[in-house]
Amino acid sequence: MRRVGILLVGVLTLLVAACTGNPASAPPPAYDPPTAFGPSSGTLLRGTSGSLTGSYGGRPELPVALDGTTVWFADSGGFSRADSTGAAVAVPLPPDRWVSGAPRPVPSAGLVVAGAASVVPGSGTTPPGLALELLAVARSQAGDPDPTLAWSVAAPLPWSEAPRSVRTAVVGVAAVGAGRRVAVLTASTGTHRSTVAVALDARRVLWVADGVLAGAVLDGRDPDGAPTAGAPVEAPVVVGAAVPSGGGTGYSPSSVVGLDVSSGARRWASDDGSTALSVHRAGPGTVTVAGRRPTSARAFLTVYDAAGGSRNAVDLGTATAPPECTWDEAATAVCSGSNRTFALDAPTGALLWSLPAAGRVAPAVTTAWHGAVYGTTVNGPVVVDARTGRDRNPAPGAAPVVVNAYLGVGSGSGLLGGVVVTPATG
Repeated sequence: MRRVGILLVGVLTLLVAACTGNPASAPPPAYDPPTAFGPSSGTLLRGTSGSLTGSYGGRPELPVALDGTTVWFADSGGFSRADSTGAAVAVPLPPDRWVSGAPRPVPSAGLVVAGAASVVPGSGTTPPGLALELLAVARSQAGDPDPTLAWSVAAPLPWSEAPRSVRTAVVGVAAVGAGRRVAVLTASTGTHRSTVAVALDARRVLWVADGVLAGAVLDGRDPDGAPTAGAPVEAPVVVGAAVPSGGGTGYSPSSVVGLDVSSGARRWASDDGSTALSVHRAGPGTVTVAGRRPTSARAFLTVYDAAGGSRNAVDLGTATAPPECTWDEAATAVCSGSNRTFALDAPTGALLWSLPAAGRVAPAVTTAWHGAVYGTTVNGPVVVDARTGRDRNPAPGAAPVVVNAYLGVGSGSGLLGGVVVTPATG
């Protein structure tokens, strides 16, 4: 009789689970933005933290994108999907492709896209060449059938390099006209750079801008829908640094340019002759442009709108190293460099706060998202409010480089910590 009772309890438990759903399959709580993280749930990339690549100002970068609780990442030229435990499935790619930048989910198109340097086969006396290729994979979640390459489009580049020596990135995706989407991607080496636009719906290359390293794709309008300052801008704009062919980005006289996202036509140019130029998105309709003035070694930082109008110039004092900025995908751009961290209002470029100040140290910023700034100090990881600069959590448990409402991804502890996934807990 006791055995029958146990069996009945087991059957009832299964029936209840069938009716209410398996708690283990329920999505985890979402925190927007997260300010606390638990212990690592998995290792994404093992070994040293060499997978954390620094850009000009030393800000860590990761070839990782988060889509809910799914992780998309590039590693050793490949392109993979993983869950929060780090269990990964590679996307099978044709030979001679090399992915180095973060993939980018495009929910409106049902795709995840990535940029790859690829070989253009030679013929007869013509040697093999190089192309920048957009790879498109059907958007899926961890646990779905294995991801496969849906389609790809390649744009031959007018310079020859080995694919693995080329750094690629998907800068942004813009909506153009009635539901058309255009992806903008870049390829760069120490002496070359190109920007390519691809129509996702038509699956074709729209234009190639050699010598331009795009940094942002803007929609040309403020968050409230009013036209941006300066000349009216209706269509999206690609903003980047134009560097002479063969010149390095650090020392060659360059300029900032705004290109039409559909045609690649140049709409405006600024900061001619400046060096060490970097362009980062500061808001829906603004960018930060940092560099060095041509007449001195002084660094500068200016906020521009989509029409090329200057919103604000930040006083950097005697600094010679240009800062780097990150948009929090809300209302704030957070910048750091020369032992200083500060925040700018995205629409106006107005300075909101600056550290160090009043007995407080400046955090080394790892990223910013939805009003929270993540970074480290001598005391360990910290989360700072993006609008006020005040501490939101002095001991969050992690300083992610990539973050969303469910997960953070960043450097593991120790010399061989690799890249780890940490679940958001608060």
